[in-house]
Amino acid sequence: MVSTTQIKPAPILQPFIGCYALRVINTGEAVMPRPLHAMNECYMTFFLKGSSCSVLDSTEKIESKWSNNLSSLFIQPHGCCFYQGSYVLFSVQFKSNGISAIFGIPQKLLVDTMLPSEDILDDNNRLLTEQLASSTDIVQMSQCMNTYLVKKLLQQHHKSSTNAIAATSNIVLKNKGVVSLDALAYYANMSIRTFERRFLDEVGMSPKLYARITRFYNALENKMLHPNKNFTAIAHESGYYDQAHFIKECREFANKSPEELFKYTPPPTEQFVAKVDY
Repeated sequence: MVSTTQIKPAPILQPFIGCYALRVINTGEAVMPRPLHAMNECYMTFFLKGSSCSVLDSTEKIESKWSNNLSSLFIQPHGCCFYQGSYVLFSVQFKSNGISAIFGIPQKLLVDTMLPSEDILDDNNRLLTEQLASSTDIVQMSQCMNTYLVKKLLQQHHKSSTNAIAATSNIVLKNKGVVSLDALAYYANMSIRTFERRFLDEVGMSPKLYARITRFYNALENKMLHPNKNFTAIAHESGYYDQAHFIKECREFANKSPEELFKYTPPPTEQFVAKVDY
């Protein structure tokens, strides 16, 4: 069983953070897999109960243990993580250039990486974990994270393009990856060449690749929410030319066929998702 509760961050953080999420997982004796396929957002996860999860890399040969960590933007598959037992996880869901905007770390250095969160947070990793674990609910947890992240954000000296790139990447998210490069550049008030260069600098990948990964992720979400839909319908609704195009993207971004990928994806019927507002 997995239950998820989400809450928005402070308004000043919302261009760069989608939400905070509190996940309570109880697999009993079973093992629950979570594929690490291409992703269009970064996740910083704190283990408040359950010390770690197992991660098997894309070769399925190297196994490691992960506790508090940052999973950055992925443009290729990175294997699968496995949960067994009882967990309480708190995650900060960063948008495209959120890590760069808040921590001042060049995004291109983080693409396709999984790092211990202490590499980003230093001694604050332990302090934040203790504060989150002692909080009574997600509202208190969000207040704790807001205090820390707003302070970090205000310490940064952003480039003139930072907010524009954040805004255009939000358009990509809202349109589920189906949006033209011309439209994005026009919205950002930049030439296409300048927009591509600044997007790559801020996000660590081209806007075209970011849109492709966003479309892929939303196709997966569509299938998870509607497991009885066939893949032809999923491909059509997600803006793919045909089912073969969708299969090709699955191979590139997850290293699996759609059928294989969903064998490793927990059905959404086991999840209850709630959203909390202040």
